[in-house]
Amino acid sequence: MLPKMQAKAPLPERAAAKPKRAGRPPGRHPDETRERILDVAEELFANNGYDGTSLRDVARSADLQTAAIGYHYRTKEELFDTVIRRRAAVMTEWRKRMLAEMRQRHGDAAIPLDALVRAYVQPFYESASHGDAGWRHYAALMGRLANSPLGTSVIARHYDATARDYIDEFLRSLPSVPRPAVIDGFTFMVASMLALCADTGRAQQLSGIRGDERPLDEPFSNLVTFLVSGFMALPAEPSKRGRPARTGRHPPLTSP
Repeated sequence: MLPKMQAKAPLPERAAAKPKRAGRPPGRHPDETRERILDVAEELFANNGYDGTSLRDVARSADLQTAAIGYHYRTKEELFDTVIRRRAAVMTEWRKRMLAEMRQRHGDAAIPLDALVRAYVQPFYESASHGDAGWRHYAALMGRLANSPLGTSVIARHYDATARDYIDEFLRSLPSVPRPAVIDGFTFMVASMLALCADTGRAQQLSGIRGDERPLDEPFSNLVTFLVSGFMALPAEPSKRGRPARTGRHPPLTSP
């Protein structure tokens, strides 16, 4: 089940006659104002992209002065990074817990592929499909980031450590497949996950079936089947004869 986010207190009404003030708005707890800023920024970044969103846009949508944004987040880069980190922390904790449970359950044996795929994809899928609007905005934002140069550094900072832990387990479950091929498969898994969670309506258009006419978890089940088959079809380690020596450097990951 999706972890419950802390409920937010209702925002107090503004007195129409009073002008907006710079800095922390009176009558609001700082944490509440920060959450409001993050929620608004998340939606704007998801809809308009990083370059298409300014601090002034965030302030206007949050009903604050631009100086109030700067009171909590000094730059747009800091605000953007905090938007990503807030939900990345939930994803990371969820995935780490599932991986720890699987390692304990299977001991020295390799973890089954379907369990690994489910453990990595399920937190993101459940968040995007079962969560609130904020999680859907986040899923759309991750789809944007995964295909941009900006996303490489931001996603690496918040997601790559856990991604590498999972890749190590995929390598144990696919002992004959070389690491670059496993990373290819992992990258394809993330791309498929993001495409499914983006909820663009494309699948419904092609099938002529509305989303509410299908069991909610049916696409997820199909995705797991598809991904496991893809991992199993990855080519085995080629002969070492004539193969270039590995440098030990890993290609960059872009894995929300």
